[in-house]
Amino acid sequence: MWRQIGAGLLFMAGGWISSPVLAQEHPVDSVVHSRDTLPQQTLMIDGKPMTEKQMRRYYKQMRKDSIRATKDVWWSVLGGPSYTPEASVGVGGAVLASFRFHKNDTITKRSFIPAGVNLSLNGTIVVAGAGTLFFKENHFRIYLNYSFRNEPSHYYGKGYETIEHVERGDSTTKYHRTYFQFYPRFVWEVKPHFFAGTLLDLNYTKAMDINPVMAADAYFRKFKSKYVNVGIGGLLQYDTRDDVATPTRGVLLSAMAKVYGKYLGGAYNYEMFELEYRQFKNVFRPRSTLAWVARTQMSVGDVPYSELPSFGSPFDLRGYYIGQYRDKSMAYAILEYRHMFGSPAQYRSGNFWAKCGFVAWVGTGTIGNAPLVDWNKWKLNYGVGVRFQIQPGKNFRLDFGKDPDNKGISFYMNMTEAF
Repeated sequence: MWRQIGAGLLFMAGGWISSPVLAQEHPVDSVVHSRDTLPQQTLMIDGKPMTEKQMRRYYKQMRKDSIRATKDVWWSVLGGPSYTPEASVGVGGAVLASFRFHKNDTITKRSFIPAGVNLSLNGTIVVAGAGTLFFKENHFRIYLNYSFRNEPSHYYGKGYETIEHVERGDSTTKYHRTYFQFYPRFVWEVKPHFFAGTLLDLNYTKAMDINPVMAADAYFRKFKSKYVNVGIGGLLQYDTRDDVATPTRGVLLSAMAKVYGKYLGGAYNYEMFELEYRQFKNVFRPRSTLAWVARTQMSVGDVPYSELPSFGSPFDLRGYYIGQYRDKSMAYAILEYRHMFGSPAQYRSGNFWAKCGFVAWVGTGTIGNAPLVDWNKWKLNYGVGVRFQIQPGKNFRLDFGKDPDNKGISFYMNMTEAF
């Protein structure tokens, strides 16, 4: 069984368009040699003189990069047909916008906001993304997650003791969910590589067409079928990554605490705590990266079923159904190898294959009743994926993840790396 998150079957049936939006035109011929007038100097690539074809491609790439550097917004758009068991046949797409708030500021990194869209015949509407905005020479950042989902979904219960005794089906796990989340985090660099900040989490859930097994579930019955949660909190980070969207080296350590309450306008009172460790190392060759992440999440109080810590998404253990495993606490770890073809010189010259690559990963995760997870029931996960760079440091990814306990493979399409 194939399952896609975001858009679908694009890599085989769709296409991509990269379209910068012009703020004002700037001549670039004075900076970059024209296609028909090549310089007399000899350029080298990987220690060998460039051929005439390679030189023309090199200067063509330089011209493109020079033009794009003068744009306020650089759009990349992908689209194609989609299919998922939940959403049926439809149309999916992914959009990536990168930009600078001040074009003359060459120190501040380009901000980026991706979006995945899926529209299907059974009424599914999904718009979701996670981006980062950079300000003040990278000393101030806004991490932004947003999501709107109107779709068929599945609820297996809370905790291993319930989940492992429920079989997925229309009369056992399926229901219709409308969900919205707006989740910004505001962080300031207080010392080199040390960040502190605040956050806001606003989310809304409405459950409809509830199946009999779900209606009888003790944990589900504790909550209304429609509610709003409002949370605030703080976070601390130590971040030496060379890039947020596609890191190749560095470390990220993060600690976060959130409180949700009726006193903030929400429906329930509860708290969430999160610890995360990521590291990225260059291995074997200049364009190969070994990446790993360990993350845990704990909750206390009256946590609604839709907000319980869980794994199984395009950003963690790709291969498990979203929300299949949920409880008061969760932990997972992933080791991932990322490989881009070609040398740095070939990439700079505009070589097509130097914009392509692949990944392979293995991971494991577990859940438990807070504050501890169940250390005896770790779930295995592995998969492979392909990459295509649509903007400098911004990859389109197509991942195939596997849950060894279930048949089939899960299919994910998204912008930027999973972590």
